[in-house]
Amino acid sequence: SRTEHEEAGRDVLKAGRDIIIQQAAEKVKLDFPFDASLHNQTPPEVNFVGREEELDTITKWYKSEDVRIGGLIGWGGVGKSALVRKWYDELGANNIQPDGIFWWGFYRRASLEQFLNALLRYVSGGQIEPETIKGTWGKVDRIKEYIRQGTYLIILDGLEQMQKGKSGDEFGRMIHRECMEMLHCLADAPKTDGLCLITTRYPLIDLDEWHERSYKNLPLIDLSIPDALLMLKKRGVEGSDDDMTEVINRYRGHALSLTSVAGYLNRYYGGDIKQAPDVKFVLGDEERFKDVNKLLRRYAEKMSEAERRFLNIFSIFRQEVTERDFAGVFRKGIEGTKFNDELVRMSKLDFKDLIKSLVDWRLISYDEMKKTYATHPLIKTYFESDFDQKDKKLCHKRIYEYIGEYAPERAETLEEMQPLFEQVYHGCAAGLHDEAWWDVYWEKVHRRDEFFITKKLGAWETELSLVRNFFPEGDLSQMPLVSEKNAQSWLLNEAGLALQIIGRPKEAEGPFLTCIKVAIEDKNWKNASGVHQNLADLQFRTGELESGIESAKKALDLAEKAKSDEDICNSKSYLGWTIYLLGKTKKAEKQFHQADELSTKTSGYQLYSIWGVFYADFLISINRINETFELTKQNLDISKRYNDLNNVPRCHRCLSAIERMKGNCKEARKHLDNAIEIARKVVMPELEIEALLESGRLRLDMGRYEDAISDSDNVLKICARTGFKFYEPGAEIVLAKAYMGQKDFEKAEGYANSAYEKAFGMKYR
Repeated sequence: SRTEHEEAGRDVLKAGRDIIIQQAAEKVKLDFPFDASLHNQTPPEVNFVGREEELDTITKWYKSEDVRIGGLIGWGGVGKSALVRKWYDELGANNIQPDGIFWWGFYRRASLEQFLNALLRYVSGGQIEPETIKGTWGKVDRIKEYIRQGTYLIILDGLEQMQKGKSGDEFGRMIHRECMEMLHCLADAPKTDGLCLITTRYPLIDLDEWHERSYKNLPLIDLSIPDALLMLKKRGVEGSDDDMTEVINRYRGHALSLTSVAGYLNRYYGGDIKQAPDVKFVLGDEERFKDVNKLLRRYAEKMSEAERRFLNIFSIFRQEVTERDFAGVFRKGIEGTKFNDELVRMSKLDFKDLIKSLVDWRLISYDEMKKTYATHPLIKTYFESDFDQKDKKLCHKRIYEYIGEYAPERAETLEEMQPLFEQVYHGCAAGLHDEAWWDVYWEKVHRRDEFFITKKLGAWETELSLVRNFFPEGDLSQMPLVSEKNAQSWLLNEAGLALQIIGRPKEAEGPFLTCIKVAIEDKNWKNASGVHQNLADLQFRTGELESGIESAKKALDLAEKAKSDEDICNSKSYLGWTIYLLGKTKKAEKQFHQADELSTKTSGYQLYSIWGVFYADFLISINRINETFELTKQNLDISKRYNDLNNVPRCHRCLSAIERMKGNCKEARKHLDNAIEIARKVVMPELEIEALLESGRLRLDMGRYEDAISDSDNVLKICARTGFKFYEPGAEIVLAKAYMGQKDFEKAEGYANSAYEKAFGMKYR
C-alpha cells in the first residue's frame, strides 16, 4: 500500500526536477538574445542518439548563402520532429543566433488562420493585431512585408497536415494557396542567413521550381544499425549486439517502433531483447502504418485495462492534454457507460503511476515546460481506431460537456474561441449535431445574426472547418447531419459562401446546388431564390455568364412563387447585370428599371447594397453620370448607417469612377484610397479586384503608366488564386493601354489580344 510519505517524497522530487528545468530555460534565455514564439513544438528527447550527419546538414543549410528552405522528408515515425528538436536545442553550441524563431506544429493544430495570426503577430513585433485584418490573403501579404526585414528561423513541423495526401498529380501540393504563396516568398527571399525548416511525410511539390537552388531536401530514412544499437542500450535494453541487430533489421530501424519496444521490454521482460514482438516491417509508408499497428496490438495485449482505456480516451483529443483534462474527463464518470470506471476508482498515486509508465514506455510524451501531454500521430491513430464506437461517442460527449464548463461565453479573438471550436468538434463526433449547432456554433461562435466569426473577424477559413464538422466525415457533397431543414440549408449555403470567399469558387457550386435542392424539397421558395442569387454571383465572377443568366432567371421565378418583393427586386438586379454583361443593354435597362421602381415602392429607397452597385455600374457604362452620382450617394449613406463594410468600398469605387469621368482626378483618388483600404480589411477578394481595376484606369488617365501596370498585375494575381476570370480582360485592357502609353507596342498588342480572346470565350461584350 502507498503512504502519504511516498506521495510527499515524489512531490519533492518533482519540485526539484521543475527547478532544474526552469534553470535550463533561463540558461536558454541568456544564450539567445531574442524571444522565440513556439507553438505545439516537440518536447526535448533526452535519449536522442546519432543523426550527426543530418544535424550537420541542417546547420549547413542555415549558414549557406543559397538555402532558404530545408525539408526533412520521411515516413511517419522515423524521427523527423525529434531531429529538429535536437538541432534546435543545440543552436547556441552552433553559434546560430537569428533575429527570431517561430515554430508551429501542425500535428496538433492544423489551422491556417491561427497559424497566420501567430506568425503575423510575431514578425510584426506585436505592431499588428491579426484580428484587424480580415482574410488570410491580407495576412499573408503583411507577413511577406515583415519577414524580409529580419533573419528568422521558421520551423514548420508536420506540414503534411496542410498538403494533399492522395496519390496522383496533386499529391504533396499545398491545400491552401496561401501556404504555397508563403513558401514561394521564402524561397525567393534574399539570403541573410535564416532558414525555413520543414518536416513532412509528403514531397514538397510546390517547391520543385526552387529545388537544388534555394530549396534543399533531405530524405530521412530509418536509424542506422550503430545509432539504433546505441539508442536501445541507452534505454536499458539488454542482450547481444547480434540479437539487437536482428530486431533492428526486422523493424527496419523504425525509430518510433524501436523507442516503444524499448519501453515495452523494460516494463515486462527486464529489458530482454529476445522478447521483442515478432513483427517484420516492410517498405512503404502505407504498409509501415500497418506494421506499427501490429506492434501496438501486441503491446495492447500486455496492457492493463486501465492503460488501454486511458489511451483510448487520450486518442480522441485533438489538442494537447493537461492534468485538468485528467480530472474533468478521464477520472470523471461518463454517463451511459462504465468504460472508464477503473480510472475513476484508481487512487491519485496509482493514476500518477499509470501516466508515468506510459511516458516511460514512450506511448505518450510530457512537455515539462508547457505541462502538457501528447502522443505521436501513429499511436493516436491506432488507439482511436481500436475504440468501441458507442463508448467513443459517449467519451466525446463527456469532453463536449467538460469544455462547456470552462469555454468563454463571449470570446473576442480566434485564440479565445479555440475551446468553442473544440467543443463543436467533440459535440459533432458525439452525434450531438443539433446541440453543437444551436448551443455553441450559433449562440457563441456566430452570436446569432451578429455573425461574429465572419463579419467581425473575417475568419472564413476557420468557418469552413467548423461547418465541415456537421457533414459526414467533413464531406460537403453530402447532407449535413443537423435535423432541421433550415439549419441544413444554412450550413450548405455557408459552405458555398466560405469556399467562394476564400477563393475556391469551383468547389462552392456543389453546396449551393444541394442547398437549392433542400430548399425546394422544403417548399422554401424564398431560400431557394436567395441561393440561386448567390449562384448567379459566383457564376458571373468565374466567367460563366450564360449560366449566371439562367441562375438569375430561376431566382426570379422562385421569388415570384414566394411572393417576396425583396427577392424579386434582387433577382431582377442580378438578371439585369448578367444580361448587360452579354451586351443586351436595352433588356438590361428594363430589368434594372423594374427593380429600381419596386425597391422605391417597398423600401422608400432606390436600389441599394450590391444591387445598387450593379445598377450604378450599368448607368456609368451608358454615361448617365449625374443619375449614377445620386444613386451611389444614397447607397453609401445606407451602407454606412447599417455598417455594411462589404458595400462601402464598392460605393467609393463607383464614386471614384464618376469623378474620373468628370476629370476630377484628386477626388477620384480620395474615394479609391478609401475603397482599397476597406477592401483590404474585409475578406472578399472581389472588392480589392474591383478597386484596383478602377485605380488602374485612373492612373491611365493621369499618365502614370507604371502604377497602372502594377495595379493590373495585382488584379491578375488575385484572379489567378481565386478563379475570378471575369475580371481578367478588364485588367489586360488596362495593361495594353499602359504599355501603349510607354510605346511598348509588342506587349500592348499581346495583352489586347489576350483580353479579346478571354472576353470572347466568356461571350462578354
